[in-house]
This record gives sequence, C-alpha cells and structure tokens, in this order.
Amino acid sequence: MIISLAVIRMIRLSVNVLESAITLLKWIDTYHFSSLSDIVYSKIASISAEDIFNFASECGWVSESENIPFLTQRGSDILKLQKQGIVNDIKMQMLADYVLKVSPIWSNRIPYGRSEAAIFMTKDEKACSVEAGLLSERLCPGIINWWDTIASRIRERSHGVKNDIGRIGEMSTINYEKIRTGSEPKWMSVESNLVGYDVKSQQSKDDPTVLLIEVKTSNLALSEACFHVTSNEWSVALTCTAYVFHLWCLHGDKKLLAIITPGEVYPYIPTNNLDGEWESTNIPFSCFKNKFVDSIERV
Repeated sequence: MIISLAVIRMIRLSVNVLESAITLLKWIDTYHFSSLSDIVYSKIASISAEDIFNFASECGWVSESENIPFLTQRGSDILKLQKQGIVNDIKMQMLADYVLKVSPIWSNRIPYGRSEAAIFMTKDEKACSVEAGLLSERLCPGIINWWDTIASRIRERSHGVKNDIGRIGEMSTINYEKIRTGSEPKWMSVESNLVGYDVKSQQSKDDPTVLLIEVKTSNLALSEACFHVTSNEWSVALTCTAYVFHLWCLHGDKKLLAIITPGEVYPYIPTNNLDGEWESTNIPFSCFKNKFVDSIERV
C-alpha cells in the first residue's frame, strides 16, 4: 500500500511532538522500514506516527523514495546529537529547522527581538523555546547566536543583511558597563529592538538609577565611520532623564569608545517641516573625534 504525502496535515509544534519526532528518527535509523505503511498506522506518545512523519518531513529531517522512508542528512545529524546526549543543542537545532522550514507566524517578528516573537507564540511553542533555553534571562553566546542567525536568515529572505559588528559593539558595552558599575546590565536589544535603546545599565557603582544606552558601532576608520539615528531612538533619548550613546570604533587593532549625550547629538538632528517628519539620519563619528578614548573594556 502506498501512502501519499501529497497533502500534508501539519500538527502543531509542542514539546511532545519534538520528542516524538526524535523517536521516529530512531525508528527509521534502527529498523530500516521497507514501506511507509510500516510506520503510519502506529502511534508515538499517543500521536499518530503519520502526523509525526509529516511534521518531520516538513522540517527536513525525513523523506521517502518509492514509499520507503529514510533520514535526510539533517535528520542524521540531529540523531547523532541525541546519541551524544546534547539535549539543548538538539532542541535548538530542531527549533531552528521548524522556524526556517515551517515559517510560523511569529517567525517574522524575530528580527525585532525575541520578546517581540514570543508575544505571538502559542503556549506550546513558547514551552519548546523555554525548554531549549532560548527565552532564558541568562544570556550566553549560544542563545544570542541562535536568535541572530535566525533573524539574519529571515532578513535575507527580504533581501536584508545582518551586520555582526553591531552585536560586537553591544557586547563591548555590556562588558564595559560591568566593569564601570560592578553590576550586570540588561541586554535589551536581544529582547526587542523597538524600545529605542540597546542596553539598560545604572549610573554608577553607588547610584542604581537607570541609565539607558544606545550602541553604535563601526569597523571603519574614525574619519569614515557614521552612525544611524532613528526618530524612535531620538524620541526615547529626549524623554529619558539618563540616556547616552556609546560609539564604538573598531578599526584594525584599535578599540575606541566615545560616550555622547543627547545634548551633544542634538545639533546634528534634522528638524521636521510642513512637508513631513524625518525618520532617520546619519551622523559622522568624526563630529565627536575629541571624545574618543581607548577603551578599558576587554572582550
């Protein structure tokens, strides 16, 4: 009997579905089924094996040829991780495949930050992300890289390009602020890039008053570098009592930092007129060349 996969009925993502998909990969790898009919009438954790196969096929982990199921290279790679016991890596990779292959509605929100995406996740999708550590408050390079990589892929689909130098500058500010204040700043742009600033820190070691920081980074020479200010960022800068710009010039082996107040940026901001409102502007780093100093921060 030939089971047609021409019309695929996708089941919803859940922790149980991901675990059942791993079980299915093990079955196919171990038993070398001669026909899809050997699988599809079974159940895995109370879920139809046919549904699990369709889900795994959509995510790119399994396929079939002449009605014979087999693991794709991606499916084999996931199974290898499972055998090595690397649980979080498995879940992160499976979720990456799910997002990029299935394109759930919240995937288009990922370029705006993970909190923006989480708003549109179902309860089960959010549970999967939590289990994989992707929504953890304790940020690590692996988590940040996951979100940045997925965001980059999504931007590429819209002909956009992600510039990793921006994240390097943000990390530099995070480390700089740790040293300066002795406290852990909050990396806001990982959560959402719509809030108008990148890092939430404090005034000093003795003053816990909130300080908001917008980070701008370039790997060009100081004389050539520019930074981009949006009207949203500027609106936040004007309405906050403590807001600064960190300008990072990462050219060659130099690591220069200028800390600029909104008052110092103000002369370079355009004004609205009767024809409309400004949305963004570019300002040369060289406007503040006397403010740049060698950074004491080390990544």
